[in-house]
Amino acid sequence: MEFLGIELAQFSAFMIAVVIIIIAPGPDMFFILSRSISGGRRLGFLTTLGILLGVMFHIFLAALGISSILMASSLTFQIVKYIGAVYLIYLGVKSFREKSFFDTNIEQVPVSGKSAFIQGAITNVFNPKVALFFLTFLPQFVNENTGNIFIQFVFLGFCFAFSGFIFDLILSFLASSIISYFAKSKIAMLLQQKISGAILVILGLFLALEKS
Repeated sequence: MEFLGIELAQFSAFMIAVVIIIIAPGPDMFFILSRSISGGRRLGFLTTLGILLGVMFHIFLAALGISSILMASSLTFQIVKYIGAVYLIYLGVKSFREKSFFDTNIEQVPVSGKSAFIQGAITNVFNPKVALFFLTFLPQFVNENTGNIFIQFVFLGFCFAFSGFIFDLILSFLASSIISYFAKSKIAMLLQQKISGAILVILGLFLALEKS
């Protein structure tokens, strides 16, 4: 069973990876929580919209770039996919080995809604790590032999962005409660980080071995 050339097994693996990546603590999570606590739900919502815009920007760039690579060389495309599998393993190992960096002492800084939106977008648009992530992550789940590559990229990218957007909204609405939980349950947060890292490593190894 497939949709737009993407097999159900591929899509299931993709969504598992998406969920793990989204819930793992990171800079965007901290940024949204800080804005939500300092300016309320409205500011958190606008920050989330800005981040969504930045994510979609990188997704379309990745879709255009990887599509061009595929048109130029199928071998190069396979190399990109291998690099992506290795990058997933790297992210998993990094997450597994890192100590929790989450700071619960959030500074209360007055920010306008417009500034929150622009900052959310800029922090993603001009972050090369975000570009690298999508250039290496999305190709793992694209089937170059069936369907339109660009459409597959955009579809998967939209699924990633929409899932992240929903999770970020929940974060912004529950900001105070989440900060309190993190402050009291750093061990639980660290355990979640370790589990997420281990699953990313396993997924990266699975994708690499599957291609070989």
